[in-house]
Amino acid sequence: MLRRAFIAAAIAVGIAGAPLAHADPSTTTSPTTTTTGSGVYYKNCKAACAAGAAPIRRGQPGYRPELDRDGDGIACQVCP
Repeated sequence: MLRRAFIAAAIAVGIAGAPLAHADPSTTTSPTTTTTGSGVYYKNCKAACAAGAAPIRRGQPGYRPELDRDGDGIACQVCP
Protein backbone atom coordinates (compact mmCIF):
# COMPACT_ATOMS: atom_id res chain seq x y z
CA MET A 1 0.00 0.00 0.00
CA LEU A 2 2.78 2.45 0.90
CA ARG A 3 4.70 1.33 -2.18
CA ARG A 4 1.75 2.20 -4.42
CA ALA A 5 1.47 5.66 -2.88
CA PHE A 6 5.21 6.21 -3.35
CA ILE A 7 5.05 5.10 -6.99
CA ALA A 8 2.04 7.32 -7.65
CA ALA A 9 3.77 10.28 -6.02
CA ALA A 10 6.98 9.64 -7.99
CA ILE A 11 5.02 9.55 -11.23
CA ALA A 12 3.17 12.72 -10.32
CA VAL A 13 6.42 14.65 -9.78
CA GLY A 14 8.06 13.30 -12.90
CA ILE A 15 9.67 10.07 -11.68
CA ALA A 16 11.39 11.14 -8.48
CA GLY A 17 12.06 14.71 -9.51
CA ALA A 18 13.86 13.97 -12.78
CA PRO A 19 13.80 16.96 -15.09
CA LEU A 20 10.98 16.87 -17.60
CA ALA A 21 11.43 17.73 -21.25
CA HIS A 22 9.46 20.76 -22.29
CA ALA A 23 7.05 20.08 -25.11
CA ASP A 24 5.17 22.38 -27.40
CA PRO A 25 2.00 23.34 -25.45
CA SER A 26 -0.14 22.77 -28.52
CA THR A 27 0.79 19.07 -28.56
CA THR A 28 0.59 18.26 -24.85
CA THR A 29 -2.32 16.62 -23.07
CA SER A 30 -3.56 17.17 -19.56
CA PRO A 31 -1.90 15.01 -16.88
CA THR A 32 -3.76 11.93 -15.68
CA THR A 33 -2.22 12.08 -12.21
CA THR A 34 -1.67 15.21 -10.17
CA THR A 35 -0.94 15.98 -6.56
CA THR A 36 -3.30 18.07 -4.49
CA GLY A 37 -3.17 19.38 -0.95
CA SER A 38 -4.82 16.18 0.25
CA GLY A 39 -2.75 13.71 -1.75
CA VAL A 40 -2.89 12.18 -5.18
CA TYR A 41 -5.56 12.73 -7.85
CA TYR A 42 -6.23 10.26 -10.65
CA LYS A 43 -8.19 11.54 -13.62
CA ASN A 44 -9.77 8.11 -14.07
CA CYS A 45 -9.28 4.44 -13.20
CA LYS A 46 -7.09 3.91 -16.24
CA ALA A 47 -4.64 6.44 -14.79
CA ALA A 48 -4.80 4.83 -11.33
CA CYS A 49 -4.15 1.40 -12.83
CA ALA A 50 -1.24 2.72 -14.91
CA ALA A 51 0.28 4.17 -11.73
CA GLY A 52 -0.10 0.82 -9.96
CA ALA A 53 -2.41 2.36 -7.38
CA ALA A 54 -5.58 0.38 -8.05
CA PRO A 55 -7.65 -0.71 -6.24
CA ILE A 56 -7.93 2.46 -4.12
CA ARG A 57 -9.76 2.16 -0.82
CA ARG A 58 -11.71 4.96 0.89
CA GLY A 59 -9.23 6.99 2.95
CA GLN A 60 -6.25 6.25 0.71
CA PRO A 61 -4.63 8.99 -1.38
CA GLY A 62 -6.35 9.23 -4.75
CA TYR A 63 -9.70 7.79 -3.65
CA ARG A 64 -12.76 9.75 -4.65
CA PRO A 65 -16.39 8.68 -4.98
CA GLU A 66 -16.44 9.31 -8.74
CA LEU A 67 -14.01 6.41 -9.19
CA ASP A 68 -16.06 4.08 -6.96
CA ARG A 69 -18.76 2.78 -9.30
CA ASP A 70 -20.67 0.64 -6.81
CA GLY A 71 -20.13 2.81 -3.72
CA ASP A 72 -18.54 0.05 -1.64
CA GLY A 73 -15.50 2.13 -0.64
CA ILE A 74 -13.13 0.55 -3.16
CA ALA A 75 -12.43 2.50 -6.35
CA CYS A 76 -10.96 1.09 -9.55
CA GLN A 77 -11.47 -2.54 -8.59
CA VAL A 78 -11.02 -3.80 -12.15
CA CYS A 79 -8.24 -2.46 -14.34
CA PRO A 80 -8.87 -2.24 -18.08
